[in-house]
Amino acid sequence: MTSIGLITGSEPFAGLADNPAELLLPHIDGKSFGGIEVKAVATPVSLAGLPRFLPALIAEYRPAFVVSLGLALGEPVLRVETIGINMLSFGTPDNEGAQPTDGRALDPSGPPARKATWDHDAIVRALLAAGLPAKTSYSAGTHMCNATLYTALGAIAALGLQGPCGFFHLPYLPQQVARFLSEAPIGGNRAPHAERALASMSFDDQLRGVSIMLETVARGASTGG
Repeated sequence: MTSIGLITGSEPFAGLADNPAELLLPHIDGKSFGGIEVKAVATPVSLAGLPRFLPALIAEYRPAFVVSLGLALGEPVLRVETIGINMLSFGTPDNEGAQPTDGRALDPSGPPARKATWDHDAIVRALLAAGLPAKTSYSAGTHMCNATLYTALGAIAALGLQGPCGFFHLPYLPQQVARFLSEAPIGGNRAPHAERALASMSFDDQLRGVSIMLETVARGASTGG
């Protein structure tokens, strides 16, 4: 029986037309990494739906590993997350308009934090060796990306699964930044271009980075590390 690795990617949010976390999924769905076949699933940016959707997905596939992709607005490099915290404080609403800002708990009965169980150092080393900018991150924020990591780790523990789990943050795509720059107010103050000229990474490099990350995670899943 073929082992399955689950990878999720967030749908567009914050009024964006697209999200690399979702756009990458068809390019890795069904592919094999380290002998583990990947099932790629887009996830809704819904605070209400996440606590049901993600645990049900993990229970269905009982995967050898779980990795989630998300967009870090304005982040210049690939970011390998290490911890999910039990806190909600949204700078922008989810796609259903929910916007808690008081730091309330995502799961009132859960621990304050859950550590990612993948080998983040090995992933960062592999990405840097391939010439891709990447870093370890000790904060996944307090929005849906953090909530996704915290929820996935809890679901894995509840099912008694042992595979690696983590969250991989992506930069903007160049076309997204080009769109920000071209959509500045016509005839208005164009100084905001300075704030719109954000870092980005090509789709091909992001796909290469995700593939390297998955190879590293799959190797860890196979060896128990």
